[in-house]
Formats: sequence, structure tokens, C-alpha cells
Amino acid sequence: MWLASVALLVAAPAHAKSFRGILETPVTQPISDALAKTVAHAYPLVAASPGFAFKYDPETGAFARETEITGQLFLEPAEPIGRGRWNVSLSYQWVRLDTFEGEPLRHLSDVRPPIVDPNTGDAITFPHFGVDLETNQVTGGVTYGVTDDLELNLALPIITSSFHVSLDQQDASGEHAMHFSDSASHAGVGDLFLRGKYRLFTGEILQAAAGLVLRFPTGDEDNFQGTGAFEVTPLVYVSTRWFRPSPLVGVRLYFNGGMDFDTEDVDQSEAVWGVGVDGGIGERATLSLAVLGRDALSRIAPAGFFSVPRTDGEERPIFGINGDRPDVVNLALGGRVEVVRNRLIAFANVTLPLNQNEGIRSDVIPTAGLEVPF
Repeated sequence: MWLASVALLVAAPAHAKSFRGILETPVTQPISDALAKTVAHAYPLVAASPGFAFKYDPETGAFARETEITGQLFLEPAEPIGRGRWNVSLSYQWVRLDTFEGEPLRHLSDVRPPIVDPNTGDAITFPHFGVDLETNQVTGGVTYGVTDDLELNLALPIITSSFHVSLDQQDASGEHAMHFSDSASHAGVGDLFLRGKYRLFTGEILQAAAGLVLRFPTGDEDNFQGTGAFEVTPLVYVSTRWFRPSPLVGVRLYFNGGMDFDTEDVDQSEAVWGVGVDGGIGERATLSLAVLGRDALSRIAPAGFFSVPRTDGEERPIFGINGDRPDVVNLALGGRVEVVRNRLIAFANVTLPLNQNEGIRSDVIPTAGLEVPF
């Protein structure tokens, strides 16, 4: 209810023009379409599972907390939170777009060979074209243990974004120049997530669970705050038990994998996966490392989508962008620490792009937040 109230307060846009509307020109329209399709997936979502789980103890008839703290922020462990248990979290992220297929989005250019203006037929060049999108995202989440093996989570991000576009255009001689610049800002809710996890197997070494993520298109696609499509993501979660080489040190491994289905355009679906390791320090802190990937089934745009006619009679991609099929890989470094025993956990993480030449990529993404189990 609190998240919904805040969303109503900030949902009205601060600028009448949408981000997508700023880019609706013959030259920049393809980039606008690509951003609308892919930017929302650049915002990482903190895992539904809390820092620690509870297990029923038949001898005492009460729930006892698992000793170790989960360090992973974007990978799910196999065990659920525990019957009747709640976890409320609040996280903050800062995201700024950086590159498109390795080209710096804030410093693009296209000068050779000149482009044939689609309206006048004149030869033109673009010494500078810059797109700058900066986003602050606060996400509230609630997780509830329905049974010993089933948990549900609801997460809703609240996003404030600022967008700036600048363009310099010249004729082939360089004598006549034109400058265009525009900015806008927008605040509102992002896409709503409903997540579930059911534990399938518990062994001496491994645990496994099935997961399902439903993404509802409540975010504004025209302002790059939502995908604009309902998405269904079935997943498998596998994690090991804690290995304790010493009383103060623990190690745990993770694997998550599945398929993110776009129900409106299946060709735009993506395989999602992640592998990670936790390093426990005593009983109150855990560090984490993870490699996270998204592998698209198809190109960002059809072949030739970004191509424009040139004065040499050929068609070539504008600003060197092809719209190829992206395989996005990130490195996540972070962890959790128990601030108040059984009552308050703090977490932090940085996400770094490992392959800047694939698709639309962001700068380093910092994440920080708090969670309260009860």
C-alpha cells in the first residue's frame, strides 16, 4: 500500500514530451525504437529471497533461523524463506546508459561517407550525436513463505529518469551547420514483478527449486521505464549446502537458469542465467561474486534497420550500429551484513559490464538497500 501511494504521487510526468518523442526524427527513430525495447532490461532486480531463511524444528516446535547469511543479490538460493515468515526490502540503484554495440552513446558521430538526406536529397554529416539517460530506481519488495517449500514475492520499482539528446548536423562542405538539443524528465512506476519459488529437492549437498517470474507492463515504455509487454520467465534454482573449511569461513555455490518469454513477440525472448559463489565471514556477513547473462534469441532490430543511403551509392549503418543479437554478460560483486540480530540486514553490490560490444550497456551500477525479516 505504501509503494502504491508513492507511485501515485510521482506518476505524473515532469515534462509533457516523452523520451521516445524526442527521438522521433528520420535519422534517430531506429535508435528510439531500440532503446524502448531494451533499456528496461538494463535495470537489475534484486532477488526475492531474503538474507536468511527459517527452518521448522520439530523438537522445539518453533522456527529456527539458518545460521548463514545469503550474499547473492541477483541469484536465488533453492531454499524458501519458511512457512509464515515475511521479509520486506527496500533497495536503491543508479543506472546510466553508456554504449550501444561498443559505441559511446553520449559521443556518437557519422561523417564518412556523407548520408543522403531522406527529405531533401542533400549530402549531410553528423559530427556529434549524444544520448544521455540517467535513472534513479527505488524498489520495494515483500516476500512471504506460504508453506515450508513455497514462497511468493511482489516487487515494484519507482523510477525517476532524466534524458538528454544533442545533435550537430552539417552539409558535406561543412559550411552550413545545425544544432539540436532537447531534454526531458519523467517519474513513475516501473514494471510490476510477481515471483514464486517452490523447492523440489533437498539433498546432503545440493538443493533445487523451480521458479516463475511474471512481469506486468506497468512501466512507461515511451519513457524507457518498462518493456511494454507481459513477460513470463520459468527458472531453475540450484544451490549447494554451505561448506565450512573453518568455523569462520564458509563457501556456497549457485546456479540459476531459465527463459524470459515476451508474450507479444516471442522472437524477442531471452535466455537468462547466472552462476555465483558466496564467501561467509562468521555468522553475520557474507561476500558474493556472480556472473549474470542474458542471451537474446534474435537481433535487436532486423538486418538493415539502421542502414541509411550514402553518397557513394551504398547503404551503411548509421553511427556504426547494426542491431545484432546481443549476449549480455555482467559481473556482480557485493554482499550482506546483519546489522541487528534477526531484525535488520544491509546489502550492497556493484554490477560491471563484461562485454561492452553487445547491445545497449550501462555504466557500473551500484545497488544498496535494507531488509527486515519477521
